[in-house]
Amino acid sequence: MTPNPVPTLIVAKPGRMRTGLQALLRTMPEIEVAGQVDCASDALGWVVQQGPSLVFLDTSLPIADRWMALKEIKTQSPRSRCILCVESVQDQATVRASGADGVLLTGFAAETLSTTIFEVLAGADRSDDR
Repeated sequence: MTPNPVPTLIVAKPGRMRTGLQALLRTMPEIEVAGQVDCASDALGWVVQQGPSLVFLDTSLPIADRWMALKEIKTQSPRSRCILCVESVQDQATVRASGADGVLLTGFAAETLSTTIFEVLAGADRSDDR
């Protein structure tokens, strides 16, 4: 394991997406899957207590829950970076405008996942230096 891997929270209902995302993230030595929850309210509690560096919000959550979770995570833990999965290209722009640090379109490739993670974390490093 890499020294100081990035603690990451997966917010997704149990199922193929959550299992697949967990498997992909575990192949990345820079990432530590520190927790998994299946609803926005549990995510908020977890974020406040644990302060993960990275949070994934999946499409298995209702859209209103994803928006609420994003807003609350950014308020309660501004250093946590959020990547949201969305179902349409239209949603990508809306999510970015709402404060998401990264956006993945459903059906993303593993390479897209790693690129998005590294771009989000690189952006976090730059903003932390200010």
